[in-house]
Amino acid sequence: MKYAGFFRRIFSLVYDSFLVLGIILVFTFGLVFLHGGYEKMGIVGQILQLFIILLSGPCYYIYFWLKNKGQTTGMQAWKIQLVSHDDKPIKIKQAFIRCISSIFTGLLFGLGYFSIFWSKDKISWSDRISNTRIVNKKLT
Repeated sequence: MKYAGFFRRIFSLVYDSFLVLGIILVFTFGLVFLHGGYEKMGIVGQILQLFIILLSGPCYYIYFWLKNKGQTTGMQAWKIQLVSHDDKPIKIKQAFIRCISSIFTGLLFGLGYFSIFWSKDKISWSDRISNTRIVNKKLT
C-alpha cells in the first residue's frame, strides 16, 4: 500500500476546510435567524455558536471517516483514504484520537504534518498516535 504524500494530504485538508466552513456558516445563520438577529442571541446563543465552531470540524471528519470508508469529500477528490495501520477500516476510537491529535499537531506550528517529509513511511504524528495511515486509494 502506497502512503499518501504531504501535498495530497494538505490539499485534501484545504478542500475539507471550505466544506467545514460552509457547515459552520449554515448553522450560524440558522442560529441567528432563530434568535431574531445576532444582537439578540444573548449568552446562550453565543455558547451555542462556540459549540458550532468547535464541533463542526471533528464531527465532519469522524462522520466521513466512519461512514464513507475512510474518506472525506476532500480525500475523495485527491484519491486518498484513511485506514488502520493493518489496512482495515478505522474504529470510532481511532477516529476520535486522530481528530484530537490532529488539532494539537496543527497548533504546534504544523510540525506533526511536516514530519511526513522526514518519515520513511510518510506518516504524521496523528497517524502514529492513532495507529492509522493515509494511503493512496486503490482504483476499483
